[in-house]
Amino acid sequence: MTIIHSPIKKRIKQFIPPILTNKIIYFRNYFNFLKYKDLLLNNIKLKNIHKGERCFILGSGPSINDEDLKPLKNEIVFALNNFYVHPDFNEIVSGNSDKYYMTAPIHPPQTETEWKEWFSDMENNIPNNVILISGISNQINTVKSILDHNNLFVNHQKYWYYAGININDYYFYKPVDIDITRMTWIADTVSIYALIFAIYMGFSEIYLLGMDHNYICNNESNYRFYQNGIHQNNEMERIIKDTSRNKHLSFGLYKIFNQYELLSNNSHTKIYNSSRNSLLDVFNYVKFNKSIMN
Repeated sequence: MTIIHSPIKKRIKQFIPPILTNKIIYFRNYFNFLKYKDLLLNNIKLKNIHKGERCFILGSGPSINDEDLKPLKNEIVFALNNFYVHPDFNEIVSGNSDKYYMTAPIHPPQTETEWKEWFSDMENNIPNNVILISGISNQINTVKSILDHNNLFVNHQKYWYYAGININDYYFYKPVDIDITRMTWIADTVSIYALIFAIYMGFSEIYLLGMDHNYICNNESNYRFYQNGIHQNNEMERIIKDTSRNKHLSFGLYKIFNQYELLSNNSHTKIYNSSRNSLLDVFNYVKFNKSIMN
């Protein structure tokens, strides 16, 4: 979430009704989405491709260090954002089951150079059998522009999605908004995008690992299972500046849980949280070892 510091912008927001603001954002993003419309039509290949199967979505919460993830070698997984630094990553993606790697749309405060360095390192560590899923938004620099300009991931199968629908307290859920061949939600965490894809693909069971969402309980050095990412140097300090860290994180958590609830309440898919020490109570908890044995 980017904090608006300009007093002028704050004053303008006070006089524009939220519903009108939402419409302005929607049409601005939709106009930009049209440039990628044909690219996203390729996602129709993923419709119900895994109907009746189960998958595991792997996040970066520190609780994932308490799990033996090697059995996931034989499962369908979605690894998110910086997960390639996990010590068992190569083992997990070496099996015969489909493996997906998902990244969120890029955004400030990181620079284009920082994103390029991250994606270059990612490419060096992700085998060619892993299918890449990346987000695009209305930012000047996108994942696609950086990969294209630097000839990255040319040997990987790739799918794209466009994040352009603002989700707030005035949003009314529509199934078409999570159709990945069209413009979809602006999610506040990459796991939301992974759930949208997994639901579209027809999975009957989805297990979430490393979705701790307990930043507010930890200091910055304990946010994730790793200490620092190439693209995350001083990230919190650069984002919040003079704003309260707890205020920023609490508001972000509220929006994330709201999006989780929208998916939970409007999907027939069984979604379970298997993350230990997690604040995520939207979904029923199932212990990871038990879910593997079933």
